[in-house]
Amino acid sequence: MLMGWLAKDLAGNGVIGAIISNIGIWVFVSALIAVYSPEAVRAAVHVFLYFIGVIAAYYTHLFALGGRVDMGQVVYWIIFAAIGALIGFIDWHAGDKEWLGAGCAALPISLLIAEGYPIYHSMSVSLGFDIVCAIILYILLAPGKNQKLMALPFIMAFTFALVYFDVFSKIFGGWI
Repeated sequence: MLMGWLAKDLAGNGVIGAIISNIGIWVFVSALIAVYSPEAVRAAVHVFLYFIGVIAAYYTHLFALGGRVDMGQVVYWIIFAAIGALIGFIDWHAGDKEWLGAGCAALPISLLIAEGYPIYHSMSVSLGFDIVCAIILYILLAPGKNQKLMALPFIMAFTFALVYFDVFSKIFGGWI
C-alpha cells in the first residue's frame, strides 16, 4: 500500500517519483512476491492482493487530496491486477526445471526489457531502472547456467513480440 501512496504523492517529482510511478517497479516486486510464494495459487493471490493494495492506496490518496476518482480507471486497474495475478501464477513456475521454468522466468524479464528498451534514445533513469530490474530478475529467476541459456530465446521472443506489436502503448494508451 505504501507504493501506491508514494506513487501518487511523488508522481512527477524527480527520479524517485519517476521510478515509483513507473510500472516496472510494480512488475519487479510482483515477480519477487510470486517466485518466493510457497505455491502457485498463493503466488497469484499474493500478487493480486499486492496490486489491489497499491491501487487502493493510490486512489484513496487521490480522493483524500480532493481529486476526482474515475471508476472506469479503477476498473481498468483492477483488471490489470487480475492479469498480474495470472502472471504471478506463471512466474511461480520459474523454479521448474528445463524449458518450462525458463519460459516462465522469461515473462517478467521480457516485460521489463520491453518497457525499458527506449532508454537508448531517451536516457531516462526510470527506464534504466527497468533494465537493471530485468537483469536482477534474470540472475534470480534463472538459477544456473543451463536455465539462463534456456531463458534467452524466450526473453528475446517475448521482448520482440511486446516491442514489435507495441503492446505497452496499446494497453496503457501511450503514456509509457
